[in-house]
Amino acid sequence: MTRIFLFLISYGLIVVTVSHMIFYFNYRSLGYGWHQIIYFIIHTADFALFVVSTITLILSVYVRAPSRLPSSRE
Repeated sequence: MTRIFLFLISYGLIVVTVSHMIFYFNYRSLGYGWHQIIYFIIHTADFALFVVSTITLILSVYVRAPSRLPSSRE
């Protein structure tokens, strides 16, 4: 159950942070260059949250869980 919860939370955070990063590309219409925009995106908290939630999503999908029966009481 924890893995499903981590998956859903990290997936939601990825969607939100990527949409924020896409909004930052609107600075291009204000006259900023691509280098300035990418530099700005990399130094925001959204990018750090994106990286952490991507790592969490990958780990929740690809890390094997211990194999035991759901009915075992150990």
